[in-house]
Amino acid sequence: MNLFSVLVIVGATLAVSVSGQRRSAEVGPYTAQFSGYKYIQRDITNMTTQLLSQNFDFLFLAADFDRYHRDRPGFEQLYREIADQAWSDAIALLQYQSRRGFPGQLDESYLFRVNDHPRMTDELGSLQMALGEEKRVAEMAHAIHQKASVAAEAAKGYDPDAAHFLDRQLIQRRSGSVRKLTGYIHIVNGLINLDTVTRDMGLHLFDHSLKTVQ
Repeated sequence: MNLFSVLVIVGATLAVSVSGQRRSAEVGPYTAQFSGYKYIQRDITNMTTQLLSQNFDFLFLAADFDRYHRDRPGFEQLYREIADQAWSDAIALLQYQSRRGFPGQLDESYLFRVNDHPRMTDELGSLQMALGEEKRVAEMAHAIHQKASVAAEAAKGYDPDAAHFLDRQLIQRRSGSVRKLTGYIHIVNGLINLDTVTRDMGLHLFDHSLKTVQ
């Protein structure tokens, strides 16, 4: 390749680069943003951060039940699956933010509170905590869904696409999780009121059942 050919290629490359920069600077209204999503973007960001926090909390909880002196592999598996689902939902929300024309964001004001991790909670307490966390996420999703679904004059956040995404990605799963955890709480609550030997055996068998139903 002679010098002239090299100069032609370099010149063409620079021309395309400059042209691309000019076009990107003149994008104007040509973005992926539309409908009322911009009015619920902050809520989506907050829920994404909450899900990442939930992921870490349940990973710590799963690790606690996996310790040798507790020996609760069923509970460990249950909480690890909740953690994995929270992580998966957070990633999906970040991707959805990008799909709607906004950079994937987290709540910068969120403080990671190490002391809040429930490492030492028992079987019943951990299930009650898990139920509360799942309800919190479900209620956050419901609140955003309401903003995105109500086609009223004052409802600036009306966005059917976002409502459908939340219903498919979060709301249906959390509804099932809340129902399941509520059932587990009633079972364990009945076991802990028995005598020591029966209670310990019952908790062991319940933990074993968690491994088979998850």
